[in-house]
Amino acid sequence: MNKGFFKVLAYLLIALVIPIYNTASARSNSVLLINDFGEILYQKNANAQMYPASLTKLMTVYLAFEAISKKQVSFDTLLKVSKKAENMRPSKLGLRAGETISMKSAIISSIIKSANDSSVVIAESLAGSEKKFANMMNAKAKALGMSRSHFTNASGWHNSKQVTTASDMAKLALAVRRDFPEFYPLFSEKSFYYKNTLLHGHNRVMKTLEGAQGMKTGFTSKAGWNIITTAQRGNHTLVGVVMGSESYRARDSKIVNLMNQQFASLNLNKPRKNKATNIYRRKKS
Repeated sequence: MNKGFFKVLAYLLIALVIPIYNTASARSNSVLLINDFGEILYQKNANAQMYPASLTKLMTVYLAFEAISKKQVSFDTLLKVSKKAENMRPSKLGLRAGETISMKSAIISSIIKSANDSSVVIAESLAGSEKKFANMMNAKAKALGMSRSHFTNASGWHNSKQVTTASDMAKLALAVRRDFPEFYPLFSEKSFYYKNTLLHGHNRVMKTLEGAQGMKTGFTSKAGWNIITTAQRGNHTLVGVVMGSESYRARDSKIVNLMNQQFASLNLNKPRKNKATNIYRRKKS
């Protein structure tokens, strides 16, 4: 037998013994549940670095809110759409290069429709380029104590260097709620009008979880199915993060069941005291 035969045989054996994995299902779940004081109620692999997918947009929106608070821009500021933004792949709003979109519409469509084109428009408008905006994202992540996160773009489009953890995303969620209470209700919106068309979101947890206040979902084949959700019942608010699920059903079921179980164990009307001393509890900078 010649060498060629043995080479082919070797490849066939390798194909038989090495299992074929779906990238998302092969990834371990990362789960975290905390209250709004930052007390950890449940965790699994909460500090494992994962791909954020569109959870990234939570940081993009944080920086947009910050710019509005500092009066650098307003909700009515018109942002110009670039060719790069137009060419972003779905999910998208369908923006065209040369047209403009208000900051408010760009933010809302990034939250509800997870519009990649809108997120790029925000980034380029605030920083001049998406690359420079990524530097802003990383600086803010460091300031918020997101020590295991690194951002490379504003939309969450897959990049092997763009990583975060459930723990870091929970810190970001708390920061949004704490620093921008006047803008926070935008996350609870289920639909919005754009160019006289009513557009609906795809966050199903908003419909199935009592007290859900929304936040963000995300998916890529590399990341799996991700979600970050806040919910309030009585005097209690919970923040939950699930990353790396094998399906949106598994992701949604996990976060809903986990929150329902925790709420069921609480006295919802009892006055609360902050006992948290961990890193989630940070003063506003």
